[in-house]
Amino acid sequence: MESENKQMEHKPTEKNKQSKLLYIILPVIILAVIAGIVFINLNEEKEPEEKQEEPVVKTEEDPPAKSEPEKRDILVELGITVPEKNLDWQGLWAQNEDIYAWIYIPGTNIDYPVLQHPTDDVFYLDHNLDGSAGYPGCIYTEPSWNYKGFMDRNTVLYGHDLLDGTMFTQLHNFEDESFFNANRYAFIYTPEDVFAYDIFAAYEFTDEHILYTYNLGSDAGYQEYLDMVFATRDMGAHFRDGVQVGIQNKIITMSTCIAEKPNNRYLVQGVLINDPDIENAGTEGE
Repeated sequence: MESENKQMEHKPTEKNKQSKLLYIILPVIILAVIAGIVFINLNEEKEPEEKQEEPVVKTEEDPPAKSEPEKRDILVELGITVPEKNLDWQGLWAQNEDIYAWIYIPGTNIDYPVLQHPTDDVFYLDHNLDGSAGYPGCIYTEPSWNYKGFMDRNTVLYGHDLLDGTMFTQLHNFEDESFFNANRYAFIYTPEDVFAYDIFAAYEFTDEHILYTYNLGSDAGYQEYLDMVFATRDMGAHFRDGVQVGIQNKIITMSTCIAEKPNNRYLVQGVLINDPDIENAGTEGE
């Protein structure tokens, strides 16, 4: 009997059950109410009295924030005629999606697409436009060292010196001083722009990798490199009188081999004339 009484004393009644349930539910309800009040207050604080206009999201179609003269307009003002190119970019990309520009040097047969492989710096050294391995290769830039917009301080373009006279072979024409003086400009076309360059130097150089060897990222390093270029005094070097190139300028370097000197390169360099970032960047037309 005593055992049964003890069991009955410990057996929970219905009332005790409801009390325990209330103790569990009540704090949950209180916390939910408090959270709701806080959420409403926060939203009221964030909600402005008047609705503000949403910020304008810039797209490629938007006009530039800073009004700049068109690159062609700069050339017109300088009296420089841009050779027209009827380039079918969609057709070119159908041949090879790595094509991103076109280079043309009047007075030579250099009139080719410019390519850049997504990852391999030297892929187009020995691969052709159709992707096949071998020669003549292509005119190309290196993805590790140059962007595709020609806004680097020095964009280096490579092409072979070949027996059939194609690719960059006719850069060697600039070894002749009279040819150098008579052929002044190089043009690079992209789907959006045309870049005109005043060819200011042509000379023999070592085969060292310019963009790796020289610190062109700093003003001091770039100036040191330019000083070295203009200090070149070999017999075959040519420099255009009156053309100034400083740290504010962007240049291209066109590089090709020298058949009888495998450890050397022949370089032809041009300074960007129609740079909208630089007032009076160009030189007067002839």
